[in-house]
Amino acid sequence: MSKKIENSPAPDILMKSMRSIGYSFKTAIADILDNSISAHATEIRIYTPINDDNIFVSILDNGEGMDRGELLNAMKYGSNRDGYGINDLGRFGLGLKSASLSQCKVLTVVSKKENLISGFSWDLDSVCSSNKWECLELSDEEISTLPTIEKLKNQERGTLVVWQNFDMIFKKSDGHVREMIVEEVDETEKHLSLVFHRYLNSKTNPISIFINDDRLIGLDPFLENHPKTDSQKPNPINCEGSNITIQQFILPHQSDLSNSDIDKLGGIDSLRNGQGFYIYRNDRLIIYGTWFRLASTYVNSELYKYGRIKVDIPNTLDDIWEIDIKKQNAAIPRSILNSLKRAVVNVRDRSKKKTSKRSKLTLEKDDTKIWNKCLNRSGKEEYFINPNSQFLKNFLNEFEDSDKTKILNFIDILSSSIPYDDIYNSMCNSALNKNVSQDKLDAFVLEGVKQFNFFKQILQCNNEKAFEKIRSYEPYNNDEIFNAVKERINNEK
Repeated sequence: MSKKIENSPAPDILMKSMRSIGYSFKTAIADILDNSISAHATEIRIYTPINDDNIFVSILDNGEGMDRGELLNAMKYGSNRDGYGINDLGRFGLGLKSASLSQCKVLTVVSKKENLISGFSWDLDSVCSSNKWECLELSDEEISTLPTIEKLKNQERGTLVVWQNFDMIFKKSDGHVREMIVEEVDETEKHLSLVFHRYLNSKTNPISIFINDDRLIGLDPFLENHPKTDSQKPNPINCEGSNITIQQFILPHQSDLSNSDIDKLGGIDSLRNGQGFYIYRNDRLIIYGTWFRLASTYVNSELYKYGRIKVDIPNTLDDIWEIDIKKQNAAIPRSILNSLKRAVVNVRDRSKKKTSKRSKLTLEKDDTKIWNKCLNRSGKEEYFINPNSQFLKNFLNEFEDSDKTKILNFIDILSSSIPYDDIYNSMCNSALNKNVSQDKLDAFVLEGVKQFNFFKQILQCNNEKAFEKIRSYEPYNNDEIFNAVKERINNEK
């Protein structure tokens, strides 16, 4: 009969091995923030060194805090949990330790709860020296020497995580640790602004994240409030008894994006490289900008760059999605593979139509005009309704965003369905260029007066400039019509 023999892992070997599972600086920081959010923090502050005398990174939150026993358990590899709630962002009980020690040799965590402060530290050199799972409990005096500790003491409750002795960064930077941390923090800011954008942008329970007192602004990878974003309704799919929600988005064409819109996306590179799936686990973005090989032929293709697919999964499905410790990798369950394939085909086709439709050379771009001229892909001259015209912008300001989207989509249809041949034949057979009936003339004159007043208001120009403007396009380039408009305006003056 077999007998049980305890075979504990060697502390030094295991801890060193856990440092190499693939964390980057920014993903390690994000993993620490997961713990703060799970502890119901509403404010998280990240501090980095301002000089070379004291190199550290600290993360301070105002969450629930931990007493001595809770903190000691949290510092354990594979920390015990009574169970994970539906809103928890952690899973394995390893994130705090593995993420932190992937970047440094000394991890210290101090927590305040019910006005009591406790502190423990993992020192890799100490563990390697003793080869024992010995976590260091800090004295009050040792705690008082920690960087940014006074900020925790001034709070009612919360937790402070401190990283020190950056051996990994020291090797990569040839000893210029602080300079490299500054560079890493720049990338971390962008990463956190995207990964936690739902928390940062929440209107009901927002979370504030600061890096050296600079508040992060959440990004918006779908530009959900943009009037020209094409979004479909969320589609719930049952997976192993839990609901997964899929929603498709087609971003506005690049020509319809302002600088502010591009900033919300995270920069111009994000417009193209950000195409694909965005997988959220409890509102936390874990994977983004990939097609999961469901569209490998088209990855980063210009024709499909506007496509985004948002997928929300609960943490109860971690196993079948194969979510890893770092929360950076996942695999699509077979049970919903076909549903996601259909979503990919749909979003790619719609993105392609938008790109193809707008793939034309603008010959004339004048925002004082409603109609502008362009060359289509075949080299034929066409006209399109300019969505950036001042007249249209003023008109749309009277509507809600949802109505603006419908109006702009309708305008796109109008622009693409002009019967050029019929208009041409009609104009050839018309006597418009020779003489104009009185009824038509009166109608043109009334419209011409409106256009005149519009140009004066928008351009803040004199009469001569406004007349010059309306005469630059039909039908006011016809002498009879233009002179009638001019006479009416002068008489009214």
